[in-house]
Amino acid sequence: MDVTNRMTCEDAVRQFFAYLDRALAGEALESLEAHLATCLDCCDRLQFSRELDEFVKARVGEPAVPEHVEARVRRMIEIARGRAPGSGAR
Repeated sequence: MDVTNRMTCEDAVRQFFAYLDRALAGEALESLEAHLATCLDCCDRLQFSRELDEFVKARVGEPAVPEHVEARVRRMIEIARGRAPGSGAR
């Protein structure tokens, strides 16, 4: 990587949660990984971000799907399977 295009620590930190969510690709991913390969401080910060992310996800859990959305999805599945909604056939 060219020294003039090196990612700063500030740039790296801004991308940590996207990186943890596997939402980075291409040049952005390569730049961050190259930065992490040479910056122990950012590696420590990334580890903290990973632990924070896991902590929050464990306590918050998955959001509940509203009943009307679940019912609509079930109706659409029944229609896609060629059944009349609410016919009870399975």
